[in-house]
Amino acid sequence: MSGRPAHLSRGALVVPAILAALGVFLTYGTLTMQVVGDGGLFGPTTMPWIVAILCYVVAALLAFDILRPRPEFDAPAPAAAGTGDGTAGGDTPADTGVNAPAVLTAVGGVAAFIVVLPYLGWILSATGLFVAVAAALGNRRWPAMALGGLAVSSAVQVVFSMLLGISLPAGFVGGL
Repeated sequence: MSGRPAHLSRGALVVPAILAALGVFLTYGTLTMQVVGDGGLFGPTTMPWIVAILCYVVAALLAFDILRPRPEFDAPAPAAAGTGDGTAGGDTPADTGVNAPAVLTAVGGVAAFIVVLPYLGWILSATGLFVAVAAALGNRRWPAMALGGLAVSSAVQVVFSMLLGISLPAGFVGGL
């Protein structure tokens, strides 16, 4: 017995740790930010505080969910009659390994987003990122992913430009 709960994989707490570290980074950056003037109701420190708080909340909820006792995983499964391999009704045991193609697709999508953002602009680059992450998560409806990504990236563009007054990169589309 390793002392670790049976349902807890080795890397399960990596995401909560990253989120907590991001929250600490945002908190430090927001506290040390030099703000000119009062910034109004929604000044430059509002969004970093919101994101930092969300990082802390989500990290705590994920860690709680991972560490809570789960009797369904800790108790050994009864062997099904006639199978002899300990699986119920001939089902294959669940794979708990890392899905390397999905991870590489998501990471590749983020890397491509960073590279093409200055050239394609926010809307097209974010659409591509949305499609890459959706494909990494298993979606194969390409037109729906592209339209969804276009809608989300356009909405973010509108929020940043009209409500916050921040210009996102326009890329070659801005020159048309």
